[in-house]
Amino acid sequence: MNRPPVSSRELLALATFASIANGTAQENTNNDKRLDETVINANGEQPVNVKQLSGDKNTAPLLDTPQTFNVVPEKVFNQQSARNLTDVLKNTPGISFNAGENGFAASQDNFSLRGTDASGSIYVDGIRDSGSYTRDIYNIEQVEIAKGAAADNGRGGSGGYVNMITKTARAEDFFRGTTSFGYAPSGGDGLFRQTFDWNKMTGTSPLGETAFRLNAIFQDGGVYGRDVAELNSWGLAPSVTFGLGSQTEISFAFQHYETRDRPDWGVPAAFVDGTINYDSSIGESNRNNYYGLSSDYDDTTTDSFTAIIRHEFESGARLTNTSRISKTTRDAIFTVPADYDPVNREVSTRQLGYGRENTLFANQTNFSYEFETGNLKHSVSTGLELSIEKSEADRFDTVTDPGTGAPVSVDGSFPDRANGNFLGAPTQFSEVRIDTVAAYFYDTVEINKQWQVTGGLRLEHYRLDLENNPESAGIPSFKNDDTYLTGKLGVVYKPQENGSIYGAVGLSALPPGAYLSNPDVSRTGDNAFPGAGGGVNNPDADTQQNWNFEIGTKWDFFDGRLSTTAALFHTNRRNIVISDGRGGTIGEGEQNLTGIELGVAGKITDKWTVYGGFLAMTSERNHFDDYRNSSGRPEGDLADRYNVDGDELAFTPNYSANLWTTYDFGNGLTIGGGLQYVGSSYVGRTDDHDRIIPNGVAGKLPSYIVFNALASYEVNDNVTLRLNVDNVFDEVYAVSTNWSASRAALGAPRTFTLSAEWEF
Repeated sequence: MNRPPVSSRELLALATFASIANGTAQENTNNDKRLDETVINANGEQPVNVKQLSGDKNTAPLLDTPQTFNVVPEKVFNQQSARNLTDVLKNTPGISFNAGENGFAASQDNFSLRGTDASGSIYVDGIRDSGSYTRDIYNIEQVEIAKGAAADNGRGGSGGYVNMITKTARAEDFFRGTTSFGYAPSGGDGLFRQTFDWNKMTGTSPLGETAFRLNAIFQDGGVYGRDVAELNSWGLAPSVTFGLGSQTEISFAFQHYETRDRPDWGVPAAFVDGTINYDSSIGESNRNNYYGLSSDYDDTTTDSFTAIIRHEFESGARLTNTSRISKTTRDAIFTVPADYDPVNREVSTRQLGYGRENTLFANQTNFSYEFETGNLKHSVSTGLELSIEKSEADRFDTVTDPGTGAPVSVDGSFPDRANGNFLGAPTQFSEVRIDTVAAYFYDTVEINKQWQVTGGLRLEHYRLDLENNPESAGIPSFKNDDTYLTGKLGVVYKPQENGSIYGAVGLSALPPGAYLSNPDVSRTGDNAFPGAGGGVNNPDADTQQNWNFEIGTKWDFFDGRLSTTAALFHTNRRNIVISDGRGGTIGEGEQNLTGIELGVAGKITDKWTVYGGFLAMTSERNHFDDYRNSSGRPEGDLADRYNVDGDELAFTPNYSANLWTTYDFGNGLTIGGGLQYVGSSYVGRTDDHDRIIPNGVAGKLPSYIVFNALASYEVNDNVTLRLNVDNVFDEVYAVSTNWSASRAALGAPRTFTLSAEWEF
């Protein structure tokens, strides 16, 4: 298949990355495989190259784990003044953020990982966190991104998963926080943000020492570079741990978080140079215009309670039981720009609603043990998982040009042109329940100092119950259940103690109807559950199989200060159902992705820190092997609409890269900066959508490269001042568009954020 030539912008990004050895490295957790004081090195700081994943399921250090992982520690995303999961994920290549109808949530809260939707594969401390909403990181210690098909935590796509590690009480006293204010000179209100982190040893209990920790967040202000839009949130996350350092530890953690936002739904894609609908007459001065209504809102409330009991036996074996109850409620009404009329310079708008409540009960029991059988050393992790996940959703009709019945001028913001909810009450409703029972066994076998084998199996039973009211809306109520076996196997060769070479295969499964994070759930008719009628999510569809084949190498340098990785991978997705858009199925196919990923993390010198990654990848749809005529094209009147065999996946760039580097001058001054590069990609329907848009019909999402800068100064042992300048050259770019490229979500303009980090 012919590929488009590499643009000058892509060459610039590749040349930048050619100057460093890139790979993804990771850092350390602790003796109970959660983050504690051992994440602080001898210099009193958190390392950047994490050595061990959190959680008891991981049976080998990252250097010897035959799979690509990116781990973003708090040290990195704090330096960048990151505020939410989206900000953190910009530190790893292969991420695509979805907006418009490809992410039916405000901004870019839905994302794809290596070309595959991963919005339903977000975990908190190893437990699935369902729902489509913005996730703040004020209570997060590090973020772990697994690349490739991996069934470590259950059902999921081929791209991998994201695991967010929360902060819990530890054996020390501190009171720290960050006070920051950000401002974009080009427009929009400034954003004030305050976080607190207080940890206190409180004495002893019958189990041993006890500690209490409280994290808190308050945020108030606007969206950088966007008029009218607002970000307002607050949260509290207390936790207590009994028996610190003893054989038995018991932890309880609670989190409450609320947002009360006026959402930004972007601009007409005609603003963005390089899109199919670009209109150069609009001018960049209009990029701040808000096309929603002042009455729009996006309110989220999430509560979770977690209890962990961990017991260490005299033999060194460890038994851990984790229980979590959570509820997330999101209610929103928002007005989006739709079709742009270049003749009259007008934009039509549409008002939509979102109403959903996600609840979860989960219990996990894990047993970990290291032992020897003859000359073989084993590190075993085995366990049982139970979960009940529910979603109740209201579904609203769409109102075109709410309040006025007419389009608005593209040249201004008119948020008060109409006020109120023009949608009325929801007209349809749906309930989804998914029950899961799973058992797993993983083992790393050390044959000798040079050879290791890591592998395991997970047996999972999945039961879905979907109730749709009314059923005449295009989707019948139905039940579905399946039992599937997934797992992984990898062989590791260690030519030196500080390096490894490996080959591995992984298998994950995605049954039809995994709707709990579906962003379109509040739309009416068959728009609510795409593919539920005759496509990928219909009750007769086969469970998708996702295979990942990978060979790679990992090396630590400079006495372990710097970690590097390189991996070649091939991902094959099977049983991809394609619909004719009329409730009928026209066949199953495959999707294939092949690429190379490089990464680096750690310290080149005692003063110079680097964190970066690079991904080059091709993707291809293979959908019509059994549905061709003699000319090799799909048969019937759908030939033009569904002639996508050999096409690349939509919103899946061939190249992406990120870099963050800092230098400490030793006198309190640290300077640094970095870049994020995303190559161009075809606009269309995302990978999990059965109604596919052929490449080129909706044009391409242009590539972009954004440079960021940092300067910080340690005033004394208690206070550090930091200045972040993001998008230094004030690039105007789109992070994503909807499937037809009629509207776009813009990246932030040049932004200045002044922060004070303090600790007592």
